[in-house]
Amino acid sequence: MQVIDPMADSAPLPEITVDHFMANGCTVMCVVIDPADAQQLLYGAVTRPDGTLAGTYYPADRVRGEHWRIVAADGTHYSAASEFDAVEWLSTTAATPAGPTRERWNPNH
Repeated sequence: MQVIDPMADSAPLPEITVDHFMANGCTVMCVVIDPADAQQLLYGAVTRPDGTLAGTYYPADRVRGEHWRIVAADGTHYSAASEFDAVEWLSTTAATPAGPTRERWNPNH
């Protein structure tokens, strides 16, 4: 159990921003902590051109920004080599009308 001193000075809170951009016709929204310095992504979401969710992505190791995870709109979990790969997969494979299938995803690409 950790005791918190209510009289102690609070540490400065890092700035958190929401950014968005387009990738392959899809909208990518990402939440970034400390954008002026470390620019660490907390998580991102990709929506298809029709506004429906393609999926979300996040780094499993937030300290190093590694071991990217993808959660498709149907709840299926995938791994990605990088943030770029996660966004690319969500904005292409997951954005198709049929959606993702394990047969169309090679995590070792």
